[in-house]
Amino acid sequence: MLLRFKVKNSIFATMKNSIKYLFSLLGIVILASACSTDFKVGADYKDYTVVFGLLSRTDTAHYMKITKGFYDEKNSNLLIAQNVDSLYFNNIEVKMYKYAGLNAVDSILLKKVDLNLEGYYKDSGIFVNTPNYAYKFKELLDPTKKYKLVVKNLNTGKIVFGETDVLDNTKIVISRPVTSDKLNFAQVGVSFSNFTWNTPANVSIFDLYLRFRYEEKNSAYNPVKITSVVKLIPLVKSIPNENSPMNISVSAEDFYRALQGEIAPAGNNITRFLDTPDVVIAAAGQELKTYIDVTSSQGGITYDQIKPYYTNMKGENVLGLFSSRATVNSNQIQFSKATNDSILFGSYTKALKFVGISSK
Repeated sequence: MLLRFKVKNSIFATMKNSIKYLFSLLGIVILASACSTDFKVGADYKDYTVVFGLLSRTDTAHYMKITKGFYDEKNSNLLIAQNVDSLYFNNIEVKMYKYAGLNAVDSILLKKVDLNLEGYYKDSGIFVNTPNYAYKFKELLDPTKKYKLVVKNLNTGKIVFGETDVLDNTKIVISRPVTSDKLNFAQVGVSFSNFTWNTPANVSIFDLYLRFRYEEKNSAYNPVKITSVVKLIPLVKSIPNENSPMNISVSAEDFYRALQGEIAPAGNNITRFLDTPDVVIAAAGQELKTYIDVTSSQGGITYDQIKPYYTNMKGENVLGLFSSRATVNSNQIQFSKATNDSILFGSYTKALKFVGISSK
């Protein structure tokens, strides 16, 4: 088996994580073919179209990642994965159509770009990491319209497509906490329950995060090196949209465990200083929810077998996801003094070496 498929159960995928999702999908094609018992030994090279794109109204540019998924029974797939021509199509047309009801009201031809030149770098590994092609367009998305992604292979005439609604981030409003509130995780055994926001009907699930900021000082340098660090700390994931408004509680234990999971212990020369966090709500539509549900499922009699996969793309030999997400923030929500003290002096975070409050 060439590649093990792994999915991160999270809505809040950065472009870097989106690229990782796509290469996981490539792994599905290779893995599924490699484990099949009914293939013909010595059969010719096969290719699939693999698509990954998430639309968000808060993005200034939108990138659609489109590659080949493949399995070759004659040659080493590890070597093929390092061949640019095996990974990318050389002659495709990528268009985004905007629909009002059944009528297309606009179309956009996407531009082929190298993500490395756009500031999004692919990690080295099995698959070639340069060039790192995707297809880009820039437009403020209209949440009252449906969007259709169409990919046409100009050499073969093959067409694949997917459709999605666009979530309206302006309809998700955080009512608590606001700037005048305090985040209180000081008492172990007690939950902080003041996470409240409304729930638009076309959102299927939410994730709740803290955008956790701190300064890190490294005394191994002269002068001392000071770095500003931002970590996205997951508090609750995959919250179903069942009530409006939503009210979520987070225990102190869960908060401190999340800090431990996302922030590495500090070395001998490191000290850290707390800054003010933001509350972040990430929302997903139905397609992304289904994708997370299906690809994250495990257990039962097929636990050690290939996991099922989901795609909302249509056409011959196509895998992938085309969907929408949204994020909203409640910025600069301070910790209570008791919570600051617990982070600085508590047993849960002792190894993180927070020693004070940032002066910035």
